[in-house]
Amino acid sequence: MVRLIFLGKFGDIAPADLSQVALPAGVRSLADLQAWLARQQPLLGAAMAATKTRLIVNQCVAHDLSLALADGDEIAFLPPMSGG
Repeated sequence: MVRLIFLGKFGDIAPADLSQVALPAGVRSLADLQAWLARQQPLLGAAMAATKTRLIVNQCVAHDLSLALADGDEIAFLPPMSGG
């Protein structure tokens, strides 16, 4: 199981049952996870594709979408922030 956290507008779109998920077969990296999420939740996938989504894995910014995932990981999805 991995813990998924959706912040900002992603949190408004993602259903609550996506907070804890078992990694499906074939989902081994952040890129795989994003593709799987887009298939499972097309509105969420479209929102992430329309903007630059920052991914945080275990409280560290992930710069490489090929980063391998493991059970127990926490992945946060952050949309761009704006403000003053």
